[in-house]
Amino acid sequence: MRIPTCLHAGVAATGIAVVGIAAMAAAPLAPVTQSQSPPTVAQDVRLAAATVPPGGLITSFLGNQVIYCSLICPLLAQTVVTPVVTTLQTPGTFLTALQSGNLLKAIGITAASVTGPTNAAAEQAILVDGSIPAKRALNAFEVGVVGLLNVVPAAAGGLPGIALAIETARQDTFTALNLPVVANPTPTVMPHGVVQVAVVGLLNVGGAVIFPAFNDILSGAFQTPDAVAQELAATGDPVRAVAAGVNTATAAATAAVTVIADAVVTALSDIRTAAGQSASANQLMQMQNSATTTTPAGAEAGPPHPLVAATTKHANAELATSHPLVAATTKHANAELATSHPLVAATTKHANAEPGTSHPLRGIASNVRHTVRSVVEKTSERSHRAASK
Repeated sequence: MRIPTCLHAGVAATGIAVVGIAAMAAAPLAPVTQSQSPPTVAQDVRLAAATVPPGGLITSFLGNQVIYCSLICPLLAQTVVTPVVTTLQTPGTFLTALQSGNLLKAIGITAASVTGPTNAAAEQAILVDGSIPAKRALNAFEVGVVGLLNVVPAAAGGLPGIALAIETARQDTFTALNLPVVANPTPTVMPHGVVQVAVVGLLNVGGAVIFPAFNDILSGAFQTPDAVAQELAATGDPVRAVAAGVNTATAAATAAVTVIADAVVTALSDIRTAAGQSASANQLMQMQNSATTTTPAGAEAGPPHPLVAATTKHANAELATSHPLVAATTKHANAELATSHPLVAATTKHANAEPGTSHPLRGIASNVRHTVRSVVEKTSERSHRAASK
Protein backbone atom coordinates (compact mmCIF):
# COMPACT_ATOMS: atom_id res chain seq x y z
CA MET A 1 0.00 0.00 0.00
CA ARG A 2 2.99 2.35 0.48
CA ILE A 3 1.12 4.15 3.26
CA PRO A 4 4.18 6.13 4.54
CA THR A 5 4.29 8.11 1.31
CA CYS A 6 1.17 9.96 2.46
CA LEU A 7 3.24 11.86 4.95
CA HIS A 8 4.46 14.03 2.06
CA ALA A 9 1.04 15.65 1.89
CA GLY A 10 1.50 17.24 5.28
CA VAL A 11 5.24 17.82 5.32
CA ALA A 12 5.73 19.31 1.83
CA ALA A 13 3.05 21.93 2.37
CA THR A 14 4.79 23.23 5.46
CA GLY A 15 8.35 23.06 4.16
CA ILE A 16 8.12 25.28 1.08
CA ALA A 17 7.77 28.51 3.05
CA VAL A 18 10.81 27.95 5.31
CA VAL A 19 13.28 29.79 3.05
CA GLY A 20 11.09 32.85 2.53
CA ILE A 21 10.03 33.04 6.18
CA ALA A 22 13.63 32.74 7.36
CA ALA A 23 14.65 35.62 5.09
CA MET A 24 11.82 37.77 6.43
CA ALA A 25 12.54 36.86 10.04
CA ALA A 26 16.15 37.94 9.62
CA ALA A 27 15.01 41.51 8.93
CA PRO A 28 15.46 44.01 11.78
CA LEU A 29 12.48 44.07 14.12
CA ALA A 30 13.36 47.35 15.81
CA PRO A 31 12.42 50.73 14.26
CA VAL A 32 15.00 52.55 12.17
CA THR A 33 17.30 54.78 14.23
CA GLN A 34 16.22 58.42 14.00
CA SER A 35 18.55 61.24 13.10
CA GLN A 36 18.14 64.89 14.06
CA SER A 37 15.83 65.48 11.09
CA PRO A 38 14.33 62.07 10.18
CA PRO A 39 12.84 61.90 6.67
CA THR A 40 9.24 60.96 6.00
CA VAL A 41 10.31 57.50 4.77
CA ALA A 42 11.75 56.65 8.18
CA GLN A 43 8.45 57.56 9.84
CA ASP A 44 6.60 55.26 7.42
CA VAL A 45 9.05 52.48 8.31
CA ARG A 46 8.29 52.85 12.00
CA LEU A 47 4.56 52.69 11.36
CA ALA A 48 4.91 49.57 9.21
CA ALA A 49 7.15 47.86 11.76
CA ALA A 50 4.65 48.55 14.55
CA THR A 51 1.98 46.46 12.79
CA VAL A 52 4.15 43.30 12.85
CA PRO A 53 4.83 42.12 16.41
CA PRO A 54 8.35 41.00 17.30
CA GLY A 55 8.82 37.48 16.02
CA GLY A 56 5.44 37.67 14.30
CA LEU A 57 6.60 35.81 11.19
CA ILE A 58 8.03 32.89 13.14
CA THR A 59 5.04 32.57 15.45
CA SER A 60 2.65 32.81 12.49
CA PHE A 61 4.57 30.12 10.61
CA LEU A 62 4.60 27.78 13.60
CA GLY A 63 0.93 28.50 14.28
CA ASN A 64 0.09 27.48 10.73
CA GLN A 65 1.89 24.17 11.21
CA VAL A 66 -0.28 23.46 14.24
CA ILE A 67 -3.40 24.27 12.22
CA TYR A 68 -2.30 22.14 9.29
CA CYS A 69 -1.46 19.22 11.54
CA SER A 70 -4.85 19.48 13.25
CA LEU A 71 -6.45 19.12 9.81
CA ILE A 72 -4.25 16.46 8.24
CA CYS A 73 -2.82 14.36 11.06
CA PRO A 74 -6.14 12.69 12.01
CA LEU A 75 -6.73 11.84 8.34
CA LEU A 76 -3.22 10.43 7.99
CA ALA A 77 -3.69 8.37 11.13
CA GLN A 78 -6.94 7.03 9.76
CA THR A 79 -5.20 6.17 6.49
CA VAL A 80 -2.62 4.14 8.40
CA VAL A 81 -5.07 2.43 10.74
CA THR A 82 -7.71 1.53 8.14
CA PRO A 83 -5.69 -1.11 6.20
CA VAL A 84 -4.52 -2.69 9.43
CA VAL A 85 -8.04 -3.08 10.78
CA THR A 86 -9.51 -4.27 7.50
CA THR A 87 -6.68 -6.74 6.96
CA LEU A 88 -7.46 -8.39 10.30
CA GLN A 89 -11.01 -8.88 9.05
CA THR A 90 -10.04 -10.45 5.71
CA PRO A 91 -10.34 -14.10 6.81
CA GLY A 92 -13.99 -13.71 7.64
CA THR A 93 -14.57 -11.63 4.54
CA PHE A 94 -12.96 -14.27 2.33
CA LEU A 95 -14.97 -17.12 3.80
CA THR A 96 -18.15 -15.18 3.28
CA ALA A 97 -17.23 -14.37 -0.31
CA LEU A 98 -16.47 -18.04 -1.11
CA GLN A 99 -20.10 -18.85 -0.68
CA SER A 100 -20.68 -17.36 -4.16
CA GLY A 101 -18.70 -20.23 -5.63
CA ASN A 102 -16.27 -18.03 -7.59
CA LEU A 103 -12.75 -18.04 -6.22
CA LEU A 104 -11.53 -15.04 -8.22
CA LYS A 105 -14.51 -13.00 -7.18
CA ALA A 106 -13.94 -14.00 -3.58
CA ILE A 107 -10.33 -12.85 -3.82
CA GLY A 108 -11.45 -9.60 -5.39
CA ILE A 109 -14.06 -9.00 -2.71
CA THR A 110 -11.55 -9.68 0.03
CA ALA A 111 -8.96 -7.34 -1.53
CA ALA A 112 -11.52 -4.64 -2.14
CA SER A 113 -12.53 -4.77 1.54
CA VAL A 114 -9.04 -3.46 2.29
CA THR A 115 -8.26 -1.22 -0.68
CA GLY A 116 -11.62 0.54 -0.71
CA PRO A 117 -11.61 2.02 2.83
CA THR A 118 -7.89 2.73 2.62
CA ASN A 119 -8.29 4.62 -0.67
CA ALA A 120 -11.18 6.67 0.77
CA ALA A 121 -9.16 7.69 3.82
CA ALA A 122 -6.11 8.60 1.72
CA GLU A 123 -8.18 10.62 -0.73
CA GLN A 124 -9.63 12.65 2.11
CA ALA A 125 -6.17 13.48 3.48
CA ILE A 126 -4.82 14.37 0.03
CA LEU A 127 -7.84 16.56 -0.72
CA VAL A 128 -7.49 18.56 2.49
CA ASP A 129 -3.74 18.96 2.03
CA GLY A 130 -4.06 20.18 -1.56
CA SER A 131 -6.89 22.63 -0.90
CA ILE A 132 -5.72 24.30 2.34
CA PRO A 133 -2.08 23.91 3.52
CA ALA A 134 -0.51 23.65 0.08
CA LYS A 135 -2.18 26.74 -1.36
CA ARG A 136 -1.78 28.88 1.76
CA ALA A 137 1.90 27.98 2.13
CA LEU A 138 2.65 28.63 -1.56
CA ASN A 139 0.86 31.97 -1.48
CA ALA A 140 2.72 33.13 1.62
CA PHE A 141 6.03 32.06 0.11
CA GLU A 142 5.35 33.91 -3.15
CA VAL A 143 4.28 37.06 -1.28
CA GLY A 144 7.55 36.99 0.64
CA VAL A 145 9.60 36.49 -2.54
CA VAL A 146 7.89 39.40 -4.31
CA GLY A 147 8.48 41.55 -1.25
CA LEU A 148 12.20 40.75 -1.34
CA LEU A 149 12.31 41.51 -5.07
CA ASN A 150 10.93 44.97 -4.30
CA VAL A 151 14.00 45.68 -2.16
CA VAL A 152 16.25 45.88 -5.24
CA PRO A 153 14.56 48.89 -6.90
CA ALA A 154 14.05 50.47 -3.47
CA ALA A 155 17.85 50.74 -3.17
CA ALA A 156 17.60 53.92 -5.28
CA GLY A 157 16.13 55.61 -2.22
CA GLY A 158 19.12 54.75 -0.06
CA LEU A 159 18.96 53.06 3.33
CA PRO A 160 15.53 54.50 4.23
CA GLY A 161 14.08 53.11 1.00
CA ILE A 162 15.62 49.68 1.60
CA ALA A 163 14.37 49.62 5.18
CA LEU A 164 10.86 50.57 4.05
CA ALA A 165 10.84 47.85 1.38
CA ILE A 166 11.96 45.19 3.89
CA GLU A 167 9.34 46.21 6.40
CA THR A 168 6.67 46.22 3.69
CA ALA A 169 7.71 42.69 2.70
CA ARG A 170 7.47 41.59 6.33
CA GLN A 171 4.03 43.15 6.66
CA ASP A 172 2.71 41.54 3.48
CA THR A 173 4.12 38.13 4.42
CA PHE A 174 2.68 38.41 7.92
CA THR A 175 -0.72 39.20 6.43
CA ALA A 176 -0.51 36.24 4.04
CA LEU A 177 0.43 33.88 6.87
CA ASN A 178 -2.62 34.96 8.85
CA LEU A 179 -5.25 34.76 6.14
CA PRO A 180 -8.45 32.87 7.00
CA VAL A 181 -8.09 29.11 6.87
CA VAL A 182 -10.47 28.17 4.06
CA ALA A 183 -10.40 25.66 1.23
CA ASN A 184 -8.93 26.90 -2.07
CA PRO A 185 -8.09 30.46 -0.90
CA THR A 186 -7.64 33.21 -3.48
CA PRO A 187 -3.95 34.07 -4.03
CA THR A 188 -2.96 37.50 -2.71
CA VAL A 189 0.46 37.80 -4.35
CA MET A 190 0.66 40.87 -6.62
CA PRO A 191 3.74 40.80 -8.87
CA HIS A 192 4.61 43.93 -10.87
CA GLY A 193 6.78 43.94 -13.96
CA VAL A 194 8.04 41.19 -16.20
CA VAL A 195 10.69 39.94 -13.76
CA GLN A 196 8.33 39.50 -10.82
CA VAL A 197 5.63 37.94 -13.00
CA ALA A 198 8.20 35.48 -14.39
CA VAL A 199 9.43 34.58 -10.89
CA VAL A 200 5.89 34.01 -9.61
CA GLY A 201 5.09 31.94 -12.71
CA LEU A 202 8.15 29.78 -12.09
CA LEU A 203 7.13 29.30 -8.46
CA ASN A 204 3.63 28.33 -9.58
CA VAL A 205 5.08 25.71 -11.91
CA GLY A 206 7.22 24.36 -9.08
CA GLY A 207 4.20 24.38 -6.79
CA ALA A 208 2.20 22.48 -9.40
CA VAL A 209 4.88 19.80 -9.50
CA ILE A 210 5.17 19.51 -5.72
CA PHE A 211 1.51 19.66 -4.74
CA PRO A 212 -1.28 18.85 -7.23
CA ALA A 213 0.83 16.79 -9.63
CA PHE A 214 2.42 14.76 -6.83
CA ASN A 215 -0.98 14.41 -5.17
CA ASP A 216 -2.39 13.03 -8.42
CA ILE A 217 0.37 10.41 -8.53
CA LEU A 218 -0.16 9.69 -4.86
CA SER A 219 -3.87 9.27 -5.42
CA GLY A 220 -3.11 6.93 -8.29
CA ALA A 221 -1.04 4.79 -5.94
CA PHE A 222 -4.17 4.15 -3.84
CA GLN A 223 -6.72 4.16 -6.65
CA THR A 224 -4.95 1.66 -8.92
CA PRO A 225 -5.01 -1.40 -6.58
CA ASP A 226 -8.51 -0.52 -5.54
CA ALA A 227 -9.61 -0.40 -9.20
CA VAL A 228 -8.08 -3.86 -9.77
CA ALA A 229 -9.76 -5.30 -6.68
CA GLN A 230 -13.12 -3.77 -7.43
CA GLU A 231 -13.11 -5.00 -11.04
CA LEU A 232 -12.05 -8.49 -9.99
CA ALA A 233 -14.73 -8.56 -7.31
CA ALA A 234 -17.37 -7.51 -9.83
CA THR A 235 -16.42 -9.70 -12.79
CA GLY A 236 -13.98 -12.31 -11.60
CA ASP A 237 -11.97 -11.62 -14.77
CA PRO A 238 -8.28 -10.98 -14.01
CA VAL A 239 -7.63 -9.51 -17.48
CA ARG A 240 -10.31 -6.89 -17.08
CA ALA A 241 -9.07 -6.23 -13.56
CA VAL A 242 -5.55 -5.55 -14.82
CA ALA A 243 -6.90 -3.34 -17.58
CA ALA A 244 -8.88 -1.34 -15.03
CA GLY A 245 -5.73 -0.85 -13.00
CA VAL A 246 -3.75 0.30 -16.04
CA ASN A 247 -6.44 2.77 -17.01
CA THR A 248 -6.56 4.19 -13.52
CA ALA A 249 -2.79 4.62 -13.33
CA THR A 250 -2.75 6.22 -16.79
CA ALA A 251 -5.48 8.66 -15.78
CA ALA A 252 -3.52 9.68 -12.67
CA ALA A 253 -0.34 10.27 -14.69
CA THR A 254 -2.28 12.22 -17.31
CA ALA A 255 -3.83 14.42 -14.63
CA ALA A 256 -0.39 15.16 -13.17
CA VAL A 257 1.06 16.10 -16.56
CA THR A 258 -1.98 18.25 -17.34
CA VAL A 259 -1.62 20.18 -14.10
CA ILE A 260 2.03 20.95 -14.84
CA ALA A 261 1.30 21.85 -18.47
CA ASP A 262 -1.50 24.19 -17.43
CA ALA A 263 0.81 25.90 -14.95
CA VAL A 264 3.46 26.40 -17.65
CA VAL A 265 0.92 27.78 -20.15
CA THR A 266 -0.50 30.15 -17.54
CA ALA A 267 2.97 31.37 -16.58
CA LEU A 268 3.94 32.05 -20.21
CA SER A 269 0.65 33.85 -20.83
CA ASP A 270 1.17 36.04 -17.78
CA ILE A 271 4.71 36.86 -18.86
CA ARG A 272 3.56 37.85 -22.37
CA THR A 273 0.83 40.03 -20.90
CA ALA A 274 3.26 41.73 -18.52
CA ALA A 275 5.77 42.26 -21.35
CA GLY A 276 3.05 43.83 -23.53
CA GLN A 277 1.97 46.13 -20.72
CA SER A 278 5.57 47.13 -20.09
CA ALA A 279 6.14 47.88 -23.78
CA SER A 280 2.95 49.96 -23.95
CA ALA A 281 3.97 51.91 -20.86
CA ASN A 282 7.44 52.60 -22.31
CA GLN A 283 5.96 53.73 -25.63
CA LEU A 284 3.52 56.05 -23.88
CA MET A 285 6.34 57.51 -21.81
CA GLN A 286 8.43 58.11 -24.93
CA MET A 287 5.50 59.85 -26.61
CA GLN A 288 5.01 62.07 -23.59
CA ASN A 289 8.70 62.93 -23.47
CA SER A 290 8.71 63.66 -27.21
CA ALA A 291 5.69 65.94 -26.86
CA THR A 292 7.37 67.74 -23.97
CA THR A 293 10.67 68.36 -25.78
CA THR A 294 9.19 69.35 -29.19
CA THR A 295 9.36 73.11 -29.93
CA PRO A 296 5.87 74.66 -30.12
CA ALA A 297 4.68 75.73 -33.55
CA GLY A 298 4.31 79.36 -32.48
CA ALA A 299 7.84 79.61 -31.18
CA GLU A 300 9.18 80.60 -34.60
CA ALA A 301 7.03 83.72 -34.55
CA GLY A 302 8.93 85.11 -31.58
CA PRO A 303 11.91 87.44 -31.56
CA PRO A 304 14.56 86.66 -34.20
CA HIS A 305 17.74 84.91 -33.29
CA PRO A 306 20.53 87.29 -32.17
CA LEU A 307 22.70 86.11 -35.06
CA VAL A 308 19.95 86.98 -37.55
CA ALA A 309 19.45 90.39 -35.97
CA ALA A 310 23.17 91.12 -36.07
CA THR A 311 23.41 90.05 -39.71
CA THR A 312 20.48 92.26 -40.68
CA LYS A 313 21.92 95.21 -38.81
CA HIS A 314 25.29 94.73 -40.53
CA ALA A 315 23.63 94.53 -43.98
CA ASN A 316 21.70 97.68 -43.30
CA ALA A 317 24.85 99.42 -42.12
CA GLU A 318 26.73 98.49 -45.30
CA LEU A 319 23.87 99.72 -47.43
CA ALA A 320 23.54 102.93 -45.49
CA THR A 321 27.23 103.82 -45.89
CA SER A 322 27.32 103.11 -49.61
CA HIS A 323 25.88 106.52 -50.56
CA PRO A 324 24.95 109.67 -48.58
CA LEU A 325 21.53 109.90 -50.19
CA VAL A 326 20.82 106.20 -49.51
CA ALA A 327 21.95 106.63 -45.89
CA ALA A 328 19.60 109.50 -45.36
CA THR A 329 16.75 107.70 -47.04
CA THR A 330 17.31 104.46 -45.04
CA LYS A 331 17.50 106.39 -41.77
CA HIS A 332 14.13 108.03 -42.44
CA ALA A 333 12.47 105.13 -44.29
CA ASN A 334 9.42 105.04 -41.98
CA ALA A 335 8.96 108.86 -42.08
CA GLU A 336 7.33 110.93 -44.77
CA LEU A 337 9.18 110.40 -48.04
CA ALA A 338 8.62 113.96 -49.15
CA THR A 339 10.28 115.43 -46.03
CA SER A 340 13.10 112.92 -45.64
CA HIS A 341 15.70 114.90 -47.65
CA PRO A 342 16.05 118.63 -48.41
CA LEU A 343 16.57 118.11 -52.11
CA VAL A 344 13.64 115.72 -52.36
CA ALA A 345 11.41 118.01 -50.34
CA ALA A 346 12.27 121.07 -52.41
CA THR A 347 11.89 119.27 -55.69
CA THR A 348 8.62 117.68 -54.68
CA LYS A 349 7.24 120.96 -53.41
CA HIS A 350 8.18 122.83 -56.57
CA ALA A 351 6.78 120.05 -58.77
CA ASN A 352 3.48 120.11 -56.92
CA ALA A 353 3.29 123.88 -57.16
CA GLU A 354 3.59 123.85 -60.96
CA PRO A 355 1.94 120.67 -62.17
CA GLY A 356 1.22 122.04 -65.59
CA THR A 357 4.68 123.34 -66.36
CA SER A 358 7.59 121.39 -67.67
CA HIS A 359 10.18 122.74 -65.26
CA PRO A 360 13.58 121.09 -65.68
CA LEU A 361 13.64 120.16 -62.03
CA ARG A 362 10.46 118.15 -62.42
CA GLY A 363 12.22 115.40 -64.25
CA ILE A 364 14.99 115.44 -61.68
CA ALA A 365 12.43 115.17 -58.86
CA SER A 366 10.75 112.25 -60.55
CA ASN A 367 14.07 110.46 -60.98
CA VAL A 368 15.01 111.12 -57.35
CA ARG A 369 11.68 109.78 -56.09
CA HIS A 370 12.07 106.67 -58.23
CA THR A 371 15.64 106.14 -56.97
CA VAL A 372 14.67 106.58 -53.33
CA ARG A 373 11.71 104.23 -53.66
CA SER A 374 13.92 101.59 -55.28
CA VAL A 375 16.53 101.93 -52.56
CA VAL A 376 13.90 101.61 -49.82
CA GLU A 377 12.36 98.53 -51.43
CA LYS A 378 15.76 96.88 -51.89
CA THR A 379 16.68 97.69 -48.28
CA SER A 380 13.46 96.17 -46.99
CA GLU A 381 13.92 93.09 -49.17
CA ARG A 382 17.49 92.54 -47.93
CA SER A 383 16.39 92.98 -44.33
CA HIS A 384 13.58 90.46 -44.80
CA ARG A 385 15.93 87.88 -46.39
CA ALA A 386 18.52 88.31 -43.64
CA ALA A 387 15.87 87.88 -40.97
CA SER A 388 14.47 84.71 -42.61
CA LYS A 389 17.94 83.10 -42.75
